[in-house]
Formats: sequence, C-alpha cells, structure tokens
Amino acid sequence: MAETMLSLFMVFLVFGSLLPLVHDMQVRLELKKERLAAYETLHEAAKTIASTGSAEGQRSVNGILYSWQAEGHCVEYVDFQGEQVRLCIE
Repeated sequence: MAETMLSLFMVFLVFGSLLPLVHDMQVRLELKKERLAAYETLHEAAKTIASTGSAEGQRSVNGILYSWQAEGHCVEYVDFQGEQVRLCIE
C-alpha cells in the first residue's frame, strides 16, 4: 500500500511539474520562431525595396501573414496567441 501511494505521488509530481514546464517551453519556442520569421521578412523586404522600389508588401510563413512597410522599416503580424506584434529596425 505504501509503495503504491509513493508511486502515485511520484507520477503526480512528475506530470504536475514537468508538463507545465514543457508547455511553457513550447510557447516560448513558437514565439521565437515567429520573431525569426519576422526578421527574415524584413530582410526580404530590404532586398525587394532595393530591387523594385516597393513601399510595402506581405509574406506568409506557416499560416501567419507578415506585413512590412518601407517607411520605418517595420513588420507587423498577429502571433499564434492572437496578439498584434510590431517589430521595427532602428
């Protein structure tokens, strides 16, 4: 009986502490991936501006639409959590 209770306690301890940690790590990784794609979009925008002179554009990566503007060198997108994000290069 004591061994069973100890085993159950260990299972609850492992899943109760590790699952939230893993979930938090996955959320942070997804946000970093989206931020990387935003900076890649700014890089592609700079090449497009230099070659065609376009003032704005859009790029879709993994279902997220990144909109960029030449004025201010900014990119805007809605992240997977539904929050509006604006990144600018200074």
